[in-house]
Amino acid sequence: MDYSMNINQKGKDYSDHKSIKILQLEKQVSFGLWVQVLGQIIELKGLSELFHLEDNSNNIGEQQILTGVWIRTIGQILEAVSVSRQLGETDLVKLFQEQQLAITGDLLVSLGSAYEVIGGIHVLEEEAAKITRIVP
Repeated sequence: MDYSMNINQKGKDYSDHKSIKILQLEKQVSFGLWVQVLGQIIELKGLSELFHLEDNSNNIGEQQILTGVWIRTIGQILEAVSVSRQLGETDLVKLFQEQQLAITGDLLVSLGSAYEVIGGIHVLEEEAAKITRIVP
């Protein structure tokens, strides 16, 4: 009987250690997401200031890039907030809702990136139109 109690205790210790390690890794992921949010905000601030300084309000491509970065930033914030709220959450309904919000954030990040790519293509096309061709 002592032997089975010893096995159960070892299993419990392993399970506790694993749970602690999982929580540490989840916190690490959450921290990484917040670092990304900070980077997004810095990028957004810089691009916004450049946009207004260079007076690119008539440039559709530049507007699309800036809009894409705004969408990405909002999505990144949603994901970071929802992942942070998931840490230690035991209510399965709340956990599910936060997971849905994280996925929505991921979707916005993806859509923002796609819109930014479209804007980049427009900028390249506009720049290519300005290049004078050498006539032989």
